Amino acid sequence: MTKTNNAIAIEKHIRKETIMNFIINLVLNAGIAYALLGKQAVLNPWGEHGYVMDLLITGFLLSTILGGIFIVMSRRKRDSGDLKPAGHEGQSLSWLLPYNPWLAAPVLGILGAVVAVPLLLGFFFLLEVTSLSPIEYAAIKGIWAALLASVMVPIAILQGLRANN
Repeated sequence: MTKTNNAIAIEKHIRKETIMNFIINLVLNAGIAYALLGKQAVLNPWGEHGYVMDLLITGFLLSTILGGIFIVMSRRKRDSGDLKPAGHEGQSLSWLLPYNPWLAAPVLGILGAVVAVPLLLGFFFLLEVTSLSPIEYAAIKGIWAALLASVMVPIAILQGLRANN
């Protein structure tokens, strides 16, 4: 099956935005985590400087903000003709989301918090990680946030291009 020019343009746009957001979230989230928690000797999962709550909040806020921005931005690009739907927009998780961006963005936020955080914590459990140094946590959080952004951005872009059914 040959791809249409519209499908190629959408794939190129998604690739560019995903790569940019991977890099941005890697640097920002690692930097913020280290700036806020770098003075701690050790970080535990729970407590005043626990990383579980930080991950839950980050997962929700990052996914909600990226979802809201990219749904609205993609919808504007669709409406202006800059990006034309290629007919495959409903093939991602976007069909599970409400069409309204004000409803879809927090749904993405909830998904980011309840799916991505348990996956990371499960990985920690398998590796028997109970505490982390601030630099270890900053590096892990940066990579985790970058990967989360790489999942959320394409879903949000395709959601923005989706027709209102």
